Amino acid sequence: MEENTQVKKEDAEILENEQKGGKKKWMKYAKIGFLLLVAVFLVRYFYKNYDSYKNLDVEINWLVFTGAVLFYFLYKVTLASLWHYITKLNHCSIKYFKAITAYLYSILGKYIPGKVFMLLARVPAYEEGGAPIRKVTVCFFLENICTLLGAAFLFLVSLFFFPNDLLNDYKWLTIGLVILFFICINPKIINFFLKILERFIKKKDLSIPITYGQMIKVVLLFICNWLVVGVGFYMLVCSIYPVPTSEFLYVAGIYGLSCIIGILAVFAPSGLGVREGIMLLGLGLVMPKEYAVIISIISRLWQTVAELILIAIAFIVNKIMEFRKKKKKTA
Repeated sequence: MEENTQVKKEDAEILENEQKGGKKKWMKYAKIGFLLLVAVFLVRYFYKNYDSYKNLDVEINWLVFTGAVLFYFLYKVTLASLWHYITKLNHCSIKYFKAITAYLYSILGKYIPGKVFMLLARVPAYEEGGAPIRKVTVCFFLENICTLLGAAFLFLVSLFFFPNDLLNDYKWLTIGLVILFFICINPKIINFFLKILERFIKKKDLSIPITYGQMIKVVLLFICNWLVVGVGFYMLVCSIYPVPTSEFLYVAGIYGLSCIIGILAVFAPSGLGVREGIMLLGLGLVMPKEYAVIISIISRLWQTVAELILIAIAFIVNKIMEFRKKKKKTA
C-alpha cells in the first residue's frame, strides 16, 4: 500500500516536471516569436521612412539633444516605477527590480499593432511571482487610464498657453473637462464597471481596493511624469529650433496630445505615423513648417532609440544578476 502511494507521488512529480518543462519551452518560443514580430514592424517602419531620414538637412545641438534623451530615460524608468506602485496598491506586485525589467521588456510590445502585446510581455514575470493575472490585467488598464489622464491634463493646461487667441473662449470648457476627469477616476465608478465585467466573464476579484485619495495621488504622479517627458521633448525641439520658454507648456501639451492619439490609434504600432501628424499640425503654429516636419521625424528616433537602449541596459543588468546568483549557488 505504501509502495503504491510512493509510486503515485513519483508519477505525479514526473508529470508536474514535464508540464513545467513544456510551459518553459512554450514561453521560450513565444518570446522568440514576440521579438521577431517587433523586429519586423520596426524594420518595416524605418525602411518605409528611410528616404525621410536620409534627406534630413538639419543642425542639431547635441548637448541639448543628449539632455532630451536623459529626460526620456528618467520618464520611462519613473513610468515603470509607477506601474509597480499600481500593482502594489492592487495587491499583485512582484519584486521591484523584476517589475521594472518586465515593464521595460514590455515596451517592445507597443511596436506590434493591438497594444495587447505590452500586457502579454509582462505576464511571464508576474506568473512566476505568483501574482493573479486578472489583477495584473486590471492594473494594465488602470495604467493606461492614468497615462491618458496625465497626458490629457497636460494638454488641457497647455491650451491656456496656445500661441493665439483662438481657444480663449474655451477656457471654462477646459476647466470643466479637467474636473470631469477627476470625477471619472473615482474607484467606486471604476469598480461599478468592473463588477459588470465580472458577471460577463464569470470571474471574481477584479475590483480594486484603491481609495479615491490614492487614485488622485497616482494620477498626480502621472501628471508630474508627463511634465518630465514634456521637458525632454521641449529640449529636443530646442536642439533643432529655438522656442521661447514661454511656449514650453504648449510644446509639452502638443507632445501629450500626440501620445493620446497614438494610444487611441489601437492598430497603429506605437502610434507610428499618427503622432507625427499631430506634432506637425501643432508645432507648425510656433515654427516654420519645414522644422515641424524635421522634429516630428526625429522625435520618433528620439523615442525608439532611447527605449531600445533602456531595454538593452535592463537585459544586460538582468543577465549579470542571474550570473551572480548561479555563481553563489555553485560556490
